[in-house]
Amino acid sequence: MLHTFAKLPPKKQEKILDAAAKVFARDGYDKANVAEICRNAGISMGALYKYFTNKEAILLAVMDHGIHLMVDELFGRYTSGPYSLIEAIEGLFSGVGSFTRRYRSYVEMWVNMSSCSMNRFAVHIAPRVEGEARKIYMDLVEKAKARGELPAGIRTDLVAQFLDNHLCLYTYSLVSEYHRRRFDAYFKQGRRSQSQREKVGLILESAKTFLGTHLVPP
Repeated sequence: MLHTFAKLPPKKQEKILDAAAKVFARDGYDKANVAEICRNAGISMGALYKYFTNKEAILLAVMDHGIHLMVDELFGRYTSGPYSLIEAIEGLFSGVGSFTRRYRSYVEMWVNMSSCSMNRFAVHIAPRVEGEARKIYMDLVEKAKARGELPAGIRTDLVAQFLDNHLCLYTYSLVSEYHRRRFDAYFKQGRRSQSQREKVGLILESAKTFLGTHLVPP
C-alpha cells in the first residue's frame, strides 16, 4: 500500500478497497476492470494510480485489509476472553456467518485465491493469511493447555491445523456452491442441506471427537 493511500481518511480507504474487493470477487483478478473499480469507488483513474502502482498492488492492498478485518472483527472477538476451548470454537464458527454476510466479497476473494490460476500470488498472500490464522489458532490451543483443558503433551500444531481445515471448509461453503456441496456430501441429512447452526453443531461434535479423551470438561 502506497504512503499516499495511507494518508487518506479511513472511510475513503475502505470505500476504495471495498469497491475493488467486489470487482475482484465477481470477475476474478485477470478480468477485473480497474476503470470499474474507480467508478464504484467514486475516484478517477489518475487518483487510483497515485495510490497504487498497478492492479496487483490494489489486489494485495485489498487482501491485507481483509486480513485485518478477519483478525480484528472475527478472531479478535471470538478467541479472547474467559472462554473454554469449545466455547471459543463455537463462538468463532458462529461468528463466521455474520462476518461473511458483512464482508462477503473478501471471503469470495479468499476462495478465488485458492485456484490454480492465482498461484503466482501465493508467495505474497499465503504467508499473510495463513500466518495470522496459524498464530491465533496456536495461541488459542496454548491457552487451553495452560488452563488444563488439554494435556501439555498434545501437539498444538495438529490441533491448530484441524481447526483451520474446518474453518476453511465451513467458510467457503457459505459463498461457494462447490464447497457447499462438498460439505453436504458428508453431512447432508436426507435431501435437506444443513443450516448454519447445524453445521456449527457438527463442527463442534467433530472437534470433540478429534480431541477425544484429551479434552477435559470445564
